[in-house]
Amino acid sequence: MTFLIQKKFERFYLGFLWIILSFLILSSIFFFYHIYDNRIKTDHIEKRKNWDLRFNDYASALKDAETGMRGYLLSKDPIFLSPYHNALLLLPSLEQYLLEFCDAVDIKDLQILFNISHRKIEHLQGYLIGFPARMPTNQSLVVGNRKMTDFRVLHDQILKRKKQRDELEFSNRKVTDDRLLVVSAGLFSLLSFLIIWMIFIIRRSLQSIVEKEMIEDRFSEIEDLYQNSPVGFHSLDPDGYFLKVNRTECEWFGYSEDELVGKKKWSDLLAEDSKVIFTSNFPQFKKQGFINNLIFEIIKKDGSSIFVNLSSTAIHSSAGKMIRSRSVILDVTKTVVYERELINAKIKAEEANRAKSDFLSNMSHELRTPLNAVIGISLWLLEENPKPEQLENLKNLKFASESLLALINDILDFNKIEERLVVIEKIDFNFREFLKAITTSFSMRAREKLLTFEEQIDPSLPEFIHSDPTRLLQILNNLLSNALKFTIKGSVSLRVKVISQNSTTFEIQFEVEDTGIGIESNKFDSVFEKFTQANQDTTRKYGGSGLGLAISKALVELMDGKLYLSSELGKGSKFTFSVPCKVGKSNELISFASAKNNDLLNGKIVLVADDIQINRSIVIRFLNRWGIQTIEASNGVEVLKIVSNQPIDLILMDLHMPEMDGYSATTEIRKDSRWKKLPIIALTASAQLETKEQIKAVGMNDFISKPFNPNDLLNQLHFWIGT
Repeated sequence: MTFLIQKKFERFYLGFLWIILSFLILSSIFFFYHIYDNRIKTDHIEKRKNWDLRFNDYASALKDAETGMRGYLLSKDPIFLSPYHNALLLLPSLEQYLLEFCDAVDIKDLQILFNISHRKIEHLQGYLIGFPARMPTNQSLVVGNRKMTDFRVLHDQILKRKKQRDELEFSNRKVTDDRLLVVSAGLFSLLSFLIIWMIFIIRRSLQSIVEKEMIEDRFSEIEDLYQNSPVGFHSLDPDGYFLKVNRTECEWFGYSEDELVGKKKWSDLLAEDSKVIFTSNFPQFKKQGFINNLIFEIIKKDGSSIFVNLSSTAIHSSAGKMIRSRSVILDVTKTVVYERELINAKIKAEEANRAKSDFLSNMSHELRTPLNAVIGISLWLLEENPKPEQLENLKNLKFASESLLALINDILDFNKIEERLVVIEKIDFNFREFLKAITTSFSMRAREKLLTFEEQIDPSLPEFIHSDPTRLLQILNNLLSNALKFTIKGSVSLRVKVISQNSTTFEIQFEVEDTGIGIESNKFDSVFEKFTQANQDTTRKYGGSGLGLAISKALVELMDGKLYLSSELGKGSKFTFSVPCKVGKSNELISFASAKNNDLLNGKIVLVADDIQINRSIVIRFLNRWGIQTIEASNGVEVLKIVSNQPIDLILMDLHMPEMDGYSATTEIRKDSRWKKLPIIALTASAQLETKEQIKAVGMNDFISKPFNPNDLLNQLHFWIGT
């Protein structure tokens, strides 16, 4: 501005600036008027839209009243009268609003419509007189339908006329808006032209002074940037003494520039650990001429420390000798402290995670031990011809204990998935027999609920595949069990087909569909989260832990697949997933549990080792039933004494026992060459958290989880000693 005054610009220039300012003010006023006018129009349109919505709400309320009344007449259930009573409360307030804000031309038709509505309500009220002793006549129902038809016709006519008026009004307003837009664009275009012209005129006058000011200010700007930069700068001579240092770095270190330049070396400021870093990296710096992102701890003048990130470049003479170095440093104290806190937090999190795993392992053992007794005793009681009045209680007891076991298994499975302890097996198995077993089981469960179970199995599916049958069964069992649980009537379907195939691999798609309660679209993601179900009352009505879908999704992804959901509330759900597989080879296993002849087990001697008497009793009762002789042991020391004194065909070994646990006992047994081939089966409540490698590492042959399935135990006995 001083330059302009000194040059004494002509009045023409000043007058021209006033003209531009006037145009700018005029354009701004016109622009804000346009915004204000649009706001008024928008509010008006919103009010008209709100009237339309209320008008439709009025029709919907009347329709709900009629539907609720019909539901009550058909079912005689008073709950269907709720929409009717709600309509009686809602209709007066809607009528008041609609009359207050309607167009004048619609008042007469609106009042006629309200009269029809009132007569319809009176007609519905007439149904309640004497009901259910006196049922409405067909003629009365026809009259009611006719009134509702008259209401709908007049309702649609009013809406149609209003829509035509709204469209005409919108068209007229659009023409006005277009005109305002053209005028605004013209004013702004003219203003832009004037500004550009003015810039062109004064540019030549300003160019020389700008260049002069740039030259004068360049040095001061560079110096200011150097001194007050948010990063530190310094230069060192070949011996490491400070040649120059900026103000920022001096403030960080607590020294003045005079105290550093020529008097201090960079290494003099370093902590002992940082001196080692500097000494080890300095030869590399001299060799390659630069070094980046080294972290140093600097001891400040007051004795406190600061952490900096240093990057440095060497400056060489024409002869190739290093004459100085230039460095830039960043204050990374907060970052270093934060990283150390993160490391400590990670250590604590890992310790907490280990504590959680230990807790789950211990709780698994503590919960499964009594559950083993409850389930085992309930099975025995059910097979001992209980009285009819006791049978239902025993079934409920068995169902409740198995439900608790399923919940424990879900929690443990999800914990293993979170800790990445789940390993997907790849084995050959009979896929058709696998599907047959699933469909047979769920067909029976569907019939118990009076549902239809439909299966569609692609005939092109191979008989044997190479995959993980255990995890595949777990996924399908979760999805089909959910489908049965949430379906009151209708059907549950399982579809399996090949969707892609080449010479070595193929992809199998599974679909589980039901006609149950369905899921809202905004809940599709949340149902796959742990301990989450679609609605808060789902658990109260249907039970469940909210882990099944989370486990299924995780397992499908571990098998390199994807799980998808499509559903509509009240109409059912469909879960679809596909997994890649390879064609398997014949590797059928005999199902010993289905064999009726257990003569091969007669006279066999099995040692049952468990520190809890009730657990031993349950196992022994099953073994004796199959003709097996049994011996008991309460700890590993007793096991070693018994094995040393008499022949044993097989040991069922608990892992956690006092004095000597199952691991130690097995290790001692395997040290003796006489017992190298003695079958040892782990029968433990902790088996789900123990890996096969841990059990087999000590020489055990296999394991069975408690509570155990008698058929699983019988299969193992046939496999190991049934010859």
